Amino acid sequence: MSKLNKHLFLQQAVTTLGSIRARTWLILGMVALGIVSLLIWAGITVLSWLWSQAPAMTEAGKRFTGEAVTQVEQLTPGLRGQVEQWIPGAKEQIEQWLPKGGEILPTNDVSGIDVGPVPRFPGLIRSYFARDGQTIEVRYVGRAALNVVLAHYVQGFTTAGYTQEVMSATPDGEQHRFRRGHKSIDLSLTRGGQSGLVELRLKQLQERL
Repeated sequence: MSKLNKHLFLQQAVTTLGSIRARTWLILGMVALGIVSLLIWAGITVLSWLWSQAPAMTEAGKRFTGEAVTQVEQLTPGLRGQVEQWIPGAKEQIEQWLPKGGEILPTNDVSGIDVGPVPRFPGLIRSYFARDGQTIEVRYVGRAALNVVLAHYVQGFTTAGYTQEVMSATPDGEQHRFRRGHKSIDLSLTRGGQSGLVELRLKQLQERL
């Protein structure tokens, strides 16, 4: 291509770009921003999946990932609200990664044993264990739906021959007592606000004959 042709091509290109209206540029900019936002959301979703596939990830690694997501949120204010409008449920996916009041979920069970005949609900981590004479108390924490966890344990205790007694119930938690012979197990289940966390407490009392 000769210099003259190059000059004519550049001149035509500049003329064409100059004829594009400001509104068109604005629309193109919004489209580009939308694509970038979706790419960021997709990256966060992939990291969330990797998190669920690696329960043994170290606390240092989790803190690093959480800080990285926080930096993304600071650099793109309002990103969660915009993405939520485009893709339903995206906000919940992102909020699972953002810090909520300094909560740090344990990654491994503390020492101790599980109590009761019901297999532990999948995903719960043993965060507390104490033995005092005839009493054993165990606590678990994890992300799950309260009603699903409750149904799991009620069905399990009933199948094992325990009788159920509701001690208290509110929208944020319930307390049940299960008895079989001289054995009594108190169950307390509470939800942790909007973070999706639940805490389960099982207190086993072996009554003296």
